[in-house]
Amino acid sequence: MKFIFYTSFNDDPIISRINSLRNKYDENIYDEALALLLQKTHTLSLDKNLFKMYVCYLLAMDENLFSLTAEKNGIEIDAKLYQLALRDMALILELLKCNVMEEALGLKNEKHFLDEIYEAVTTHQLKEELCKYLTSYYKKYGAGEMNRFRAFKWDKSNGLIGISHCDPIRLDNLIDCDYQKQALIKNTENFLMGKVANNALLFGDSGTGKSSCVKALLNEYYNEGLRMIDLSKADFLYFNKIVAKVRGRGLKYIIFLDDLSFEEFETEYKYMKALIEGGVEIKPDNVLIYATSNRRHLIRETWNERQGEDIHGGDTQQEKLSLADRFGLALTFTSPNQNAYLKIVFELAKQYAIDVPENILREKAIKWELVHGGRSGRVAKQFINSLM
Repeated sequence: MKFIFYTSFNDDPIISRINSLRNKYDENIYDEALALLLQKTHTLSLDKNLFKMYVCYLLAMDENLFSLTAEKNGIEIDAKLYQLALRDMALILELLKCNVMEEALGLKNEKHFLDEIYEAVTTHQLKEELCKYLTSYYKKYGAGEMNRFRAFKWDKSNGLIGISHCDPIRLDNLIDCDYQKQALIKNTENFLMGKVANNALLFGDSGTGKSSCVKALLNEYYNEGLRMIDLSKADFLYFNKIVAKVRGRGLKYIIFLDDLSFEEFETEYKYMKALIEGGVEIKPDNVLIYATSNRRHLIRETWNERQGEDIHGGDTQQEKLSLADRFGLALTFTSPNQNAYLKIVFELAKQYAIDVPENILREKAIKWELVHGGRSGRVAKQFINSLM
């Protein structure tokens, strides 16, 4: 019997060899299967019940009609689709019973999270329980590459590329920007719940936490289906291709434009205006754009422009200002005064368990900001790093 949805299982070299061994033991096939599995153990960082973990990896990474439908609708999938999926569940359960590789490696008695699930499904409605588990799993974490990574970047040759190591910053680590955090949290939660949400522009002084706020949202809401796509100005040309990749998926995507600004001779902003709002093709409901910039209006302006030869100078100004206006949520980040700067220092010292008397910490922090370019959250963090 062949897999209906998980067709990649039908031709997988390890699974095909395991199935052969289940029918008839062959030492050569066994050695081939073991060698392939050990290679996967290294590249995928598998441990303990290696073959079962490999099956779990294949289940998580498979993008098929069942997994993508479950990602979007959860348990509310078509009854006929569900019945067909149960046929695949029976085959998966048979694979999970196999201990050939574990016996060889002395891992037969090792357990991991799947064993508990397997023990439950073997005693209670076998296929149905596994099917329900997988639909819930895909709904929460997504299928395929969207399951494996929480953030992506664009490569014109290979499409969306997963980012393995994301900044681990959390919202609790951000100090003295409570209003901005709460506004961004509310907007993002509305987005995740399917309510109306705005594209957001975070602008203001350097080092005040604009980018950190956006990155912290990913760590806060990853388990609720949030993913992020890190995009640069050079990638605007591929915006529609990127949106096409995620349109219709069950997850929510923030397209993150960090440190966005344009010089007066750069005209990409005209293209971006249509991308955000105003083009024929509308942005899907599962995509928002969050941008950070040191400039409120994103595009550099000069006095020469205002006093230049353009007859309709006001129209030119409005054209440049209209890009920033397309962000429905605009949040200002300003450099802290000395008291706020010291508050950030003291809070960071607590978070990182810096054992320095407060008066000495205050004195050193003030000296540091005088030498290192003024007060900001970034300067405070760099000061704490120097003590560590």
